[in-house]
Amino acid sequence: MTAILRIGLILISIMSFFVIIRKIRKSKIRIEDGLFWVVFAIILIIFAIFPRIIYFISDLVGAKSPANIVYLIIIGMLLVKLFFMSIQMSLLENKVVNLAQEMALKEKEDRDKIEDESK
Repeated sequence: MTAILRIGLILISIMSFFVIIRKIRKSKIRIEDGLFWVVFAIILIIFAIFPRIIYFISDLVGAKSPANIVYLIIIGMLLVKLFFMSIQMSLLENKVVNLAQEMALKEKEDRDKIEDESK
């Protein structure tokens, strides 16, 4: 892994770490979501500080370049995050549909009640 890649990983990870911590403090991001990004940044810092881990994984998998493994790990982690966000979004969409249906039923009941009282 080149020195430029290592320095870039360290700088980007440290910057993202502090941005996420600040967003959590200002309550602009949930702790559960922020925790993923903090762990993600820490893993990238570990890979940059201890490049032997990447070389070991690269040799284990048979990759030609350790940088490819770094990118593969990043893409893999982001895909996992995307999958869990999709699940969360589906659950929220179901809740929105259920709430809209409940509100429509309540409004209909209220209108029926008013019509019955006016008769």
